[in-house]
Amino acid sequence: MEQVRCPVLVGRRSELDLLERALSEARRGHGSTVLIAGDAGIGKTRLSAELQASAQAQGAVTLWGGCSEADLSLPYLPIVEAVGNHLAQAGFDTISQRLGPAGRELGALFPQFGAGGPEVTEASQARLRLFDAVLQLLVLVAGQSGLLLVVEDFHWADVSTRELIDFLARRVRSCRMLMLVTYRSDEMHRRHPLLPLLQGWRRSGLATGVDLAPLPPDAVATMVKETLGAREVRDETRDFLYQRSEGNPFVVEELVKAALDRGDFYRTAEGWSRRELSEIRLPETVRDSVLLRVERLDPSTVELVRAAAVLGTSFNHRHLAAMSGLDTAGLRAAVEQCFREQLLEDDPHEQDRFRFRHALTREAVYDDLIAPERERLHERAADV
Repeated sequence: MEQVRCPVLVGRRSELDLLERALSEARRGHGSTVLIAGDAGIGKTRLSAELQASAQAQGAVTLWGGCSEADLSLPYLPIVEAVGNHLAQAGFDTISQRLGPAGRELGALFPQFGAGGPEVTEASQARLRLFDAVLQLLVLVAGQSGLLLVVEDFHWADVSTRELIDFLARRVRSCRMLMLVTYRSDEMHRRHPLLPLLQGWRRSGLATGVDLAPLPPDAVATMVKETLGAREVRDETRDFLYQRSEGNPFVVEELVKAALDRGDFYRTAEGWSRRELSEIRLPETVRDSVLLRVERLDPSTVELVRAAAVLGTSFNHRHLAAMSGLDTAGLRAAVEQCFREQLLEDDPHEQDRFRFRHALTREAVYDDLIAPERERLHERAADV
């Protein structure tokens, strides 16, 4: 099986109701911005897709664009992607005629509109005219049916994109448009350039926040039942998958796929049955997504995380200091980066201890250690 995907949205009814109410208000002319926040794999895209299906069923226009993690990402990429796809399908000539002179300002983003507007001495004035033209275009696309604009992975947005989305968020209230912005909360460290903007939106009421929490055990069981078409899921299976996934829907789906690939879940005449699940390893897709975050750290911090993974899910900070071999300043910098990137946190149950924010992080890092390195770190841990 190439992909295992739960066919229904599970455990997000209240969040979807909120979004559907916001969409209904937008279609009546009371636009708004909604922020969907959560860890990677928690279901932000799935929830957005569910709202998109609802919007399309009601006759609203839907535009979808995302920010890129690439270092050289294009300015205004999510708007260029979303609107560009719409222009290719909706008939450019009609839109251009209705847009009028404002269309010339859009030439820098969409070559169909020409070489752009007249020269403007001040760069800030040129940017403002471009932003206003984008807004006029979106209002035109929304028409009387309303518009759902989804901007995904906003935590990767470049400066230009942040400025444009901020402009739209301040002007959307008088439009028939709902702007849905998703971002990873586990990327929002104190120094992230997006954090002041998001906090400002929430304080001033420019945006409503929807924070997605991990699914509870019963919702995990429902996901498995709906995915497999099973009549029921045993309590021990539910508890095992919940503990392994920590309630993360993406991890649940990947664990189920791994179990199907290995034959741990199999069909019988009576329905689905299973073998012992305790040996299911972390799927490569989950491990790789975790390691991508770790590999962005400074080299000394990566070594610290590997040492922590050998010590366990929770560990004494003095033992970690001895394991790392870093001086006081280096240790402080590495630990601060781990906290900033939300990989480690204070253990709430014991003083003077740290722990991995997610046990999956520790498992992925530990499994990635080659045998000689793992042996060396275990020997050092034993000495400590």
